[in-house]
Amino acid sequence: MKFRTLKKWDDPSECSQLVYLAQLLEELLFDYSLDTYKPSAMNTSMLCFEALTVIKDIENGVIKEANLPHIIDELSLNMSKDPVSKKLISIDYPKAITTISTKETRLSEKKIILELIWSEIELKKYKIKNEQLLINAIENDQEKSTIRTLARSYITTLINLGYRPNHLYQTTIDFFHYSKNRIGSNEAIKDYVSKFDGKRSQYTVIYRASEIFNTLIEACAGFNVEVTNDAKEYTAALEERGYRLRNKNELFVIIKEIKCLDHYSARELAVKKIETIATLLTLYHHKEHPSWNKECVVIEVGSKKSRKIGKPLNPMHKCFDLVPDKASKKLNTLLSNFSLTPPSFNRFSRSAELHSLALNSDSQENQMINLWISLESLVPSSTKDSKIINILDSVMPFLNLNYVNRLLERLFSDLIVWNRGVLFHKLKGIEGSKTTVRLAKLLSLNSHEDAKKSLFADLGDFHLLRNRVFHIAEILDSGKKIGNLLKNHDKRVRWQLRRIYRTRNIIVHTGRTPSYTGILIENIHDYLDIILSTLVNIASGGINIDSIEQGFKYIELTYDSYFSTLNLTDKFDEANIEEVLFRHAI
Repeated sequence: MKFRTLKKWDDPSECSQLVYLAQLLEELLFDYSLDTYKPSAMNTSMLCFEALTVIKDIENGVIKEANLPHIIDELSLNMSKDPVSKKLISIDYPKAITTISTKETRLSEKKIILELIWSEIELKKYKIKNEQLLINAIENDQEKSTIRTLARSYITTLINLGYRPNHLYQTTIDFFHYSKNRIGSNEAIKDYVSKFDGKRSQYTVIYRASEIFNTLIEACAGFNVEVTNDAKEYTAALEERGYRLRNKNELFVIIKEIKCLDHYSARELAVKKIETIATLLTLYHHKEHPSWNKECVVIEVGSKKSRKIGKPLNPMHKCFDLVPDKASKKLNTLLSNFSLTPPSFNRFSRSAELHSLALNSDSQENQMINLWISLESLVPSSTKDSKIINILDSVMPFLNLNYVNRLLERLFSDLIVWNRGVLFHKLKGIEGSKTTVRLAKLLSLNSHEDAKKSLFADLGDFHLLRNRVFHIAEILDSGKKIGNLLKNHDKRVRWQLRRIYRTRNIIVHTGRTPSYTGILIENIHDYLDIILSTLVNIASGGINIDSIEQGFKYIELTYDSYFSTLNLTDKFDEANIEEVLFRHAI
């Protein structure tokens, strides 16, 4: 989270809700935001569509009907809280949800009810109403919680309509901070949403590629792809972007007539065409594979505006890494102290290899499949009837145990980036074994109320960070509130893990890749990293375990103890906060 200049804002104090929205949108779209603060893969419209898709797959024998109730549960909860769908749906949706949630209701009847709901909240209709409500919320200074709900849903909608996050992020940053337009009032929200009118343009994408494409000229023509070493028609755009052939072994591969919403979407569609051609060639020619430079030039045909786009950030890379020096120390500690016996170490190593395969692949399909196998291979076997239930029950203690600590660590990091001096001035005199303990005390204990209020005041126009500090302070009000937070987190992550499992099966059995797959890859990668790093910490940190099974059981028992302690704690005080919140952390 970063505070950006408001120099192009005429009077930020008069449109504080719009400032908050600008800061919130940047965090939602920033590649390295904590997954909790990124847009959801699904909103109510997408959940309804997913339910209909799952019913179709059930009818076709692709998946079992047991997958549907969990989607209906998530849809029901979303509809009950979603201001957009409430404005759009004319039928009695609580009764409709009750009907489709009932086991006795036939699948065909559930399908009809969902089709009725979908007809009113399909994504394009949802987008229009979402925009109207967001504009109204900003212009009428509605609560930040309302703005946040509408903003998250709006970004989810735009991504699933086909806008790429890179485009959304750059457009947002330019509009609110760097382009020439001035922002004079909350009315500017209308100009912002007009940037995403849903109109598709025609694009041409140009890559530098290996000369083997010369042998594919006829095949490429069938895909509306031109192979040439003389792209005269596009000379102006190529010269403007400094994009030229670097040696006699290179060619231009020009992908034409791509209709989409932005330059980044055009690049994505173009590379899929090239990959298809390359894959088909390898069926007949194994020794030399077609290759192309990851950097390309994308030209919008109508306006002739061009953009040079590099290799997109792999979803697997959207996380914070240790710097090389710290990473090597971590590896040395692991190798010298890792206590797992050979069978468990081999399983751990195999899981890490699959993680590495996903990391080195540019294919979302390969990433999803390898990450899921990596996760599944780690989880101990069980006598439970369902494999997915065993996976959920096994991994959730890992994902919940340090959840609050992760929120505190990210908040501390955001405050440091904002103003290190102010933060440490507020923490002065507060004791604790580490800085996050001191921060938790600052936010939760009555004895530090004056310092907390002073921090709120010092945050000035940084409305997003102030709202985040306030929100986490509310969570830290009692152990029971944290317990409720973890219950809700548990429910949401279980739904998401089921969605990841379904998506993996859809990719394997139907060849379809849902539009939200990139977000799911980020999620499962994050989950897997947490589990792997936790196992490393306990197996090399002096805890006496020698098998993966013992590691999973240790975390299960530790989380049970942590959760029970939270629910027995009404209010935090100087004597109990570190013991309750941090003793179980790993």
